[in-house]
Amino acid sequence: PAWPTFRHDARRSGSASKSIAGELETEWTAEVADRLTAPTVGYGKIFTAARDRHQVLALDAETGEREWSFTAGAGVDTPPTLYRGLALFGSRDGWVYCVRADDGRLVWRRRIAPQARFVGAFDGVESAWPLHGSVLIENGLAYVVAGRSSYLDGGVFACALEPETGKVVEEENIYSPDPETGRQPYDAGNTWSV
Repeated sequence: PAWPTFRHDARRSGSASKSIAGELETEWTAEVADRLTAPTVGYGKIFTAARDRHQVLALDAETGEREWSFTAGAGVDTPPTLYRGLALFGSRDGWVYCVRADDGRLVWRRRIAPQARFVGAFDGVESAWPLHGSVLIENGLAYVVAGRSSYLDGGVFACALEPETGKVVEEENIYSPDPETGRQPYDAGNTWSV
């Protein structure tokens, strides 16, 4: 059975109806990496990301053997979304990636972050507008968001893309400055951000 996206479906329900008869037994184990994400499953493979290695991995679902790995420009915090033979995922480098699910070869990548600006965070370096969370596929489009908050660093940047090509169909900057001053809200450090 397929589990093509983080928490199973576009609603992120985390459940699927499948009857399991009898006792469950371990078929195989594989030592892959520390700090793995939740898995996605499809095309006879199990997909996960090794957060600290900036990698997306594909394992054979029957044997646990590593099929391929792909290294992104920064950490990947969720497994890829599977769609029509593709595996799509965001990275903390501000880019969204699309690789072939069968062999991990890059099909396309697109920077969603508005510029190449990096900051130190969580013992590493990442975009000021990281892509958190998995890619959402809905009505044939891939949806991604780069950024931490609509109040910081000029807001968040949302995009709808063609999954097969990475072509931007629609994009929007969501920015929430203080309506009275036009500036970012006062923060706990007693300074104003511009």
